Amino acid sequence: MATKYELTTRMRRVPIAQPTEPDVPVAEALTAQEFTDLALGTEETRSALEALSTVESTYIDVFPRCIIGSFAIPSRRDPLDDPTCFAFYFDKLHLVFIDGGTICERLLGVVAASGVMKQMTTAHCLFEFMKQLTKDDLEYLADLEDRMEDEEEAMLDRCEEVSNRRMLSFRRMLLRIDTYYQQLADMASVLAENESKLLTHEESRLFSLLAHQAERLLKRSQTLKEYSLQLRELYQTSIDIRQNDTIQWFTVITTLFAPLTLLTSWFGMNFANMPGLDWAGSYYVVIGVALAIAAGMLAFFRKKGWL
Repeated sequence: MATKYELTTRMRRVPIAQPTEPDVPVAEALTAQEFTDLALGTEETRSALEALSTVESTYIDVFPRCIIGSFAIPSRRDPLDDPTCFAFYFDKLHLVFIDGGTICERLLGVVAASGVMKQMTTAHCLFEFMKQLTKDDLEYLADLEDRMEDEEEAMLDRCEEVSNRRMLSFRRMLLRIDTYYQQLADMASVLAENESKLLTHEESRLFSLLAHQAERLLKRSQTLKEYSLQLRELYQTSIDIRQNDTIQWFTVITTLFAPLTLLTSWFGMNFANMPGLDWAGSYYVVIGVALAIAAGMLAFFRKKGWL
């Protein structure tokens, strides 16, 4: 749904078809066709925006009189799902988000309702919009860390099986989140450099602060990515321990039956002159010897901690 806000003394929503005074900045959320009908910028910028609207990347491009870019925001519910993508066009009087969904409309509404904009300019509106994109991200990363710690405790306690797929999913999620924060930090840095001179000094400083915030989130995600590698190593170690336990168990069984196999093989040769074959109690003696050997070996294994 198309949305339009006039930036006058406050951020005020107006009908999309309402004409705007020439010097009044506006912030809008439009579909690709509605943006084309506005005929903003040059043919080059419109063509570049059309390409950006389908790119799953957070990107920015600076032109002499405007700035265009795109966002690809990973889903908090599952970062491995397809990201939410939209593009934007920015100049001194226009901030237009090209979005086929509702996220831009919703975030502009949040910015307008919060009343946090100190100056009614398109640059300040873009800054507050980008701040909303990273709102509560530290809490989200902390929650992700808690989930990883739960997996670690499960492996250490060995009270439940942890699948290799879950270990790999953490790694893949953090790679995608890491890429997003890196691109977001780069975008904020480009805006702070103010190459096209569309921003005031104060607005450049705001985007510099936003770049630092994105870099902090990037460092946090990189720390979690390293943690995921440690979890992967711990998972592999737990597998090795289970395999060693299994091999040890089979070794104990094999060792236990080796002398018994020798005993049965020895008395199964059936030589004609073999002593004790004609004695009525020999069968019970062999059984007793076998049980004594088994009991002695089991006691030895238990003492060594192998059982």
